[in-house]
Amino acid sequence: MPRRTVLSKSQKQRFEKLPTTAEELAGFFTLTKEEIEFIKNRRRQHNKIGFAVQLSLMKYPGRTLRPNESIPSEILNFISEQIDVDSDEFKYYGRREETIREHASQISKWLGYEAFQIKDYKRVFKWLVPLAMENADSCFLVGAILNELRHKKILSPPLAVIERLVATSETLAEQKIYSRITDALSRTSASLLESWLILQDGKKQSVFSWIRQPTGCPNPGNIIEVINRINLIKSLNIPEEVEAELSENRRHRLIQEGKQITVHNLRLFQSSRKYSIMVIFLADFQRVLVDEAISMHDRIIGRLLRRSKNRCSETLQENSQNIKKTMGALALLGRTLIDAKESGLNSWESIDQIVDWEELYPLIEEAENLSSPTKLNTLSFIDSYYAQIRRYTPALLENFDFRAAKGAKEILSAIELLKEMNDSGKRKITDVVPTSFVNNQWAAFVFENGQINRHYYELCVLSELRNSLRSGDIWVTGSLNYQDFERYLLSKSLFKELAQNHDLPLSIDVNYDEYIESRLNLLNASFDEANSCFKNKSSEDVLIKNGRLSIKPYQGNTIPDEAKSIIREIYNELPKIKITDLLVEVDSWTGFTDQFTHLRTGLTADNKEHLLTVILADAINLGLTRMAEACPDTSYKNLSWTSDWFVSEESYTKSLADLVNFHHQMELVSSWGDGTTSSSDGQHFPLGSIAKPLGGLNPKYGNRSGLLFYTHISDQYSPFHTQVINSNVRDATYMLDGLLYHKSDLNITEHFTDTAGFTDHVFGLCHLLGFKFSPRIRSIGDLSLFPIEKKDEWKHLVPLFGEKIKLKEIKKQWDEILRLASSIRMGTVTASSMIKKLASYPRQNRLAQGLREIGRIERTIFILNWIKDPGLRKRVQAGLNKGESRNALARAVFFNRCGEIRDRSFENQCYRASGLNLVVTTIIIWNTFYLEKAVENLRKKKHIPDEYLTYLSPLGWEHINLTGDYVWNI
Repeated sequence: MPRRTVLSKSQKQRFEKLPTTAEELAGFFTLTKEEIEFIKNRRRQHNKIGFAVQLSLMKYPGRTLRPNESIPSEILNFISEQIDVDSDEFKYYGRREETIREHASQISKWLGYEAFQIKDYKRVFKWLVPLAMENADSCFLVGAILNELRHKKILSPPLAVIERLVATSETLAEQKIYSRITDALSRTSASLLESWLILQDGKKQSVFSWIRQPTGCPNPGNIIEVINRINLIKSLNIPEEVEAELSENRRHRLIQEGKQITVHNLRLFQSSRKYSIMVIFLADFQRVLVDEAISMHDRIIGRLLRRSKNRCSETLQENSQNIKKTMGALALLGRTLIDAKESGLNSWESIDQIVDWEELYPLIEEAENLSSPTKLNTLSFIDSYYAQIRRYTPALLENFDFRAAKGAKEILSAIELLKEMNDSGKRKITDVVPTSFVNNQWAAFVFENGQINRHYYELCVLSELRNSLRSGDIWVTGSLNYQDFERYLLSKSLFKELAQNHDLPLSIDVNYDEYIESRLNLLNASFDEANSCFKNKSSEDVLIKNGRLSIKPYQGNTIPDEAKSIIREIYNELPKIKITDLLVEVDSWTGFTDQFTHLRTGLTADNKEHLLTVILADAINLGLTRMAEACPDTSYKNLSWTSDWFVSEESYTKSLADLVNFHHQMELVSSWGDGTTSSSDGQHFPLGSIAKPLGGLNPKYGNRSGLLFYTHISDQYSPFHTQVINSNVRDATYMLDGLLYHKSDLNITEHFTDTAGFTDHVFGLCHLLGFKFSPRIRSIGDLSLFPIEKKDEWKHLVPLFGEKIKLKEIKKQWDEILRLASSIRMGTVTASSMIKKLASYPRQNRLAQGLREIGRIERTIFILNWIKDPGLRKRVQAGLNKGESRNALARAVFFNRCGEIRDRSFENQCYRASGLNLVVTTIIIWNTFYLEKAVENLRKKKHIPDEYLTYLSPLGWEHINLTGDYVWNI
């Protein structure tokens, strides 16, 4: 029997709430002249306003006045002004229920509305089921019914009736979806699915559990295991139309259930529901596993190349004495020959005087050895890892369907050759083979004595395969992240249609001639101003020394002593609080936990204590087991169930947006900024225990593998976006994701990063997408300026000039550049995916080259502005300081396990980052609230200049107890 309740308490309140803002009142409750005349036919004042309220409610939200209903004063005042009646008269309306009923009947007849009847229930139900098959969101369906009833001029029944209608339609919709999926399965596939849920003899886990487990660290054994899982899923022979006929909303819901539901619970479900969840999840997870295998191959090849390079360096260091001795002997020999020639002496006699021939022979042999093209090559030792590579590459090449663009066809031919050799057992390469992709570094090893070295040829092919997969020149059938480059972008027909209708979602003039003219005018004007700056020596902070730009670092503002004293007084007013009480209090203001809804029912959590405990466990890096021990009357089972059903990355994102929007509306935040600028920075967290091999190494953070929590923070101290990235990936790759895909109401127009956050491609995309990009570049003096032409009047800038901007590259690729930027803006592909592909391969495609030239224009304009505008340097530094201060607070919150991340799955690592950012944001909101109170109280005693408030920060935590037992006072 379907459940009767589909909305949580807060969701019901949102549907029941009447509009009260000025815009809503004007849109919903403005009366026409005819309506006012109709209302004024009532004789008594209280009947006039009561009649007007009933008429307004019938138009929106489409219902009658309820007995003893309290109408918001904003609505009464707005209506009373239009009919010239005192709003207080409404309290006398409705003393006779007959009057309300009579008025409702008159109004509905006059407006043409009808009461909701059983025939309407049946009609709406029939209309709703197909909609429910497309979208399983109960709030959406309730809203759709209310809109449909208003459109049909049918008065809406009580919300409980609509809930029952939605519940029944959702149940029928699910049954139809399950039947459609299971009907497409063969009996053999259904039997396999059933067997995968049962523990086999001698096994500790079921097949389905084994398939779902994390893939582990990148090594040959794990790649083989991933390939085995892929082949097992393929054995189900899932028809492609099963997924194709599902809406994205329903598909996402079933995938999430497949991830979260335990095997034990799956066994208890009806066969149709059980098989549907498994099939849709496995079809999606197969693509995930393909990406995992390719990613592992990428990291293994990268690791072997690094090891070979390191061994080469170590060998040269060990032989440094021999090398030094050899070079010294050859230098002496050369100098002797030169002196003999200049002095007219016999060369052989001169050599005999200084050289012991017995010692010279081995030195010459050593010199010949060192001069060999393979001796000082970083690939010298990679052949020693060939056996390790061979453990998995035959299976990888055999089981994956690689496809290639025109430029990578030779690599694909080489892959086919290797597959044939693997099948036949052939060891030596004797035939003519594809070699156009073998560069000079590999050639010294691949071509050996007129023959091809099988080991090095295969290693070269696998290395080039890795590069081509990164750049998109080669893609894999059935992959999510390694698809054909064209599939990431808007279709050419859709792009053409948008362009013709002037609907491209870009912030620039899409006409090439007009666009380039405006940018070149700005570029030349910037050159004029910068040249004048150096000519007149108008800035002591900026100089050109030895052909290099030198800019003194910005030192920051000095806080006045009086301001410091007042700030201390304000901070001393903050009350002490436990982190549990802080979370409960902020939730009572914002309702951020309402975004954590049940995966299946969409209802909010009944037990807020368990939900907040799970969120806090993520934030402080304690884990559910230890958290259950630290929370009285809480069990691991309860926390695990809450985590599985209520916590997801989507709920974290929505909840964070609620918090950021609430913070944006607080009064004090306007002292810190207007919410239009932001900065981003990566914070390194080491990986511990079994998670160690999953991370990346970055010398910047020492010799421990780890991850980065990459966070965007607004000028109002709101951390509005966070994501987990590998520590050896450049920040610039993910910078645009935070600006484009956050869910808050912030309108960011300018963004700051440090050196790691910029590339020419990022400069170009930021401009095309409407963001002003202002990075603080550490070695800015080493960067070149790119003019269109080098004018004589810019002689002070000549030492800084690089090559000219290649306008032809931009013009040739203009449409494709616009198509790429439009695809990113419309969400067809993420910015990070495209930036990776455009920057991943030395032989960049023409699109990457065109975008790079646009980026060079924007980078040059930015550097010229940096030179002449100290205010820009000050603004960027202030923005980055806020991000660094936020990181200090995050480090204090994320204190358990010594700040190490020990989760093996990427999903759980993301939960750690999101939980941390969410709790940090609640602390910022709580601090802001009580800083406002403290300022208000202190202003009763003394004058506080507004400019002093800019020195306040909501990032303190000394007054917050982050440790101990976690007791909740809900």
